[in-house]
Amino acid sequence: MPTTPDYRPVCFAAGEAHRAPLTWSQRYYLAETDAARPSGRGLAIRRLYELRPGVGEQDVVAALRDLLNRFEGLRSTVDRGPADATAGPAQRVHAEGTLRLAVHDAADDGETSVVAAAVLDGLAGTPFEVCEEWPVRAALIGRTGSPRFLALVFSHVAVDAFALLPVTDHLVSAVAVRHPEWPPARSRDAGLSPREQAAAEAAEPARRTTERALRRAADVLRAMPAALPAQDVPDRSLLADRYRFLSRTSPALDLAAGAVSLRTGESVATVLAAAMVAVDAHLADSPTGYLRLLAANRSRPETVNAVVPCSQPVPFCVPVAGSAFPELVGATAAATLGALRSGSYPPDRLAALHRAAEQERGVRLDITPTFNYRPRASALLRRDVVAAELEQSAAAGVTRWVPSDLVWRSTRYLSADVSESGIRLVLQVDTRVHTPRWAEHWMAALERLLCAAATREVTAEELRHMVRESQPTHQESRCR
Repeated sequence: MPTTPDYRPVCFAAGEAHRAPLTWSQRYYLAETDAARPSGRGLAIRRLYELRPGVGEQDVVAALRDLLNRFEGLRSTVDRGPADATAGPAQRVHAEGTLRLAVHDAADDGETSVVAAAVLDGLAGTPFEVCEEWPVRAALIGRTGSPRFLALVFSHVAVDAFALLPVTDHLVSAVAVRHPEWPPARSRDAGLSPREQAAAEAAEPARRTTERALRRAADVLRAMPAALPAQDVPDRSLLADRYRFLSRTSPALDLAAGAVSLRTGESVATVLAAAMVAVDAHLADSPTGYLRLLAANRSRPETVNAVVPCSQPVPFCVPVAGSAFPELVGATAAATLGALRSGSYPPDRLAALHRAAEQERGVRLDITPTFNYRPRASALLRRDVVAAELEQSAAAGVTRWVPSDLVWRSTRYLSADVSESGIRLVLQVDTRVHTPRWAEHWMAALERLLCAAATREVTAEELRHMVRESQPTHQESRCR
């Protein structure tokens, strides 16, 4: 267990203070953070860095000081003040300040990694006070003055996964060992600061692309299926466990996703998105599939290394009725490419379009189903497989309900961590809308569909039947 820590000051002084609007992505993550707070979650992003041999405490202090001096998003706080009520919350960049570094001493060398994991849990255990504290928490874990691990937890309002690539590069160059699943930053160029990104979003070129993106989003909202009537399920809205998280790892799924990607010539991300669209649409008996794709929005050179969140969900629709699965994969590829090319927009503008579309159509629209594809440094193996391989590997699959730091305003939200070691799916479900049994059925249908599509073409009728008739395995039905 973690010891009572000592604290070391990490003092920084980095020029002038500034106040600026939040970026669109920051506004999205702030709203999600505020919504998650009542559940006790804070949308924290964790990193545990192993330190190189010979690195001392002062080396870590210096590396953190340089990090705060270099990236102003890590020394910024949210300002909800009324300076410009029409613009909403802003960000305040601080010229100087102090980050407290907690220092934990493990009882013995063999316990250090266990203590480090527990300390990381503790850092992420309470929501960030985004107006009052720095968007990074830090702890050093070691034994008798020899640090072994640096635990960092970041507020999602300040960073997304891509924003942490240059942060990790900085720490690896100074004190840390690179984890094989952490890709290096994709450019050596410095990216925009958060206030520079906010200024770019207010400029005329961004206004033009915003209007284009919103026109496309409005078309999606006109075409998407209406939400199903409320199901007769127990009302769990007052319970802490309103949102639940179903994890699935499966060698059969790994083989199948890679094989379908190879057969169709589309990415693993597209294959998984198409499968999610198919399962959602056929379980709802809808001719059209709808999904939001969490888009990184880092295609411009100045955003590649920006230490600021740029990601936002972008919606798309795909016709499902009458489509064989290879056709659906192709249609999903085209739809997601169009969504990604259209770019991002202010979240409040999309919310207004959503309200207008519901009024215009006279139906309720659930725009929250989301897919978040998170590639690691290595790629999933893509090769042809035969049915016997899939059958032999199926027994090694593991499905279980898991805890999560992250909770989203979504009736269903699928995260996929993908690398050469395999795929880990986590499906968040809102139990006011979907039962745990529904989630197990959903996960079973997704894998069954991909395993079938790995070795042959799945026709439209077969696809519909397969999704609707899939049932969880015995292991899955026990995992509640």
